Amino acid sequence: MTSPSTPLRHDLRGATTRSTASRLLEGAGHAALVAYRHDPDRSHPVLAHGLTADGLLAVALPTDRPELGDAGVDVRLRIDQHGADPRLRVSTASLHALAHVRAVSAAEAADLCSRGSLPRAIAWAADAGAQVALVSLDRVVLHDQGGVSALPFAEVVDGRQSTFPAPQEEWECREIVQRMGGDRTARVAAEVVAGHRRGVVAHGQPTPASVRPFAGQTLLADVDSTGCTWIEVQDQRTRAVFVPFDLPVTTLEELEVAIGGWGQLAA
Repeated sequence: MTSPSTPLRHDLRGATTRSTASRLLEGAGHAALVAYRHDPDRSHPVLAHGLTADGLLAVALPTDRPELGDAGVDVRLRIDQHGADPRLRVSTASLHALAHVRAVSAAEAADLCSRGSLPRAIAWAADAGAQVALVSLDRVVLHDQGGVSALPFAEVVDGRQSTFPAPQEEWECREIVQRMGGDRTARVAAEVVAGHRRGVVAHGQPTPASVRPFAGQTLLADVDSTGCTWIEVQDQRTRAVFVPFDLPVTTLEELEVAIGGWGQLAA
């Protein structure tokens, strides 16, 4: 197998890592908070999360939320991303951060909503009675197929104008890519493994029992502006294969064109 050079590997995975971190902060995945100083054994699910128009992280919390108090609380934030293929119930990436959460008053929440500053999902949750809170953090740590990366929060937020797909577009992205069909998908991934197409092949890990029924299949793990990540499931070992687009995509239409270009063997 011909592996990408180290600079190429870092370049390909670096762009995807930043994209994944941005998407998770924008509202993708499932978030949870742990008030580690007061109740370290309890994880509080987040109803919705996302970035405000001013680039602040906001969350909507259920009524049994941790007691925030007037000054707020210190928390551990975790946002998990799962495989795009609904049959693949494994974590493909997770974002972690130490942060401070401050509850937003009803008046402040109403002002944010009136200015269109809150993400739509959080505004809907607030209308249904959820508590809106703002999260302050300096950096995030992303665990993904490329390893572990520490990123300044400001750096991730600064690049969010080009974030694709938005949370509401993820299902349609999956549908577009899945139309490639299993044979074509496996062929594209095999070309990367053989060194005939640009891409990154992860070292892999032992195949868990929950995934063994899919042995011999190549399952979609993620789609973003930089490319597609598939999971090659084998009897004994499972690995991720990242296939980059020739150019970053920013719309569903551009995604269809990029996927269509994978019909031919790449140099």
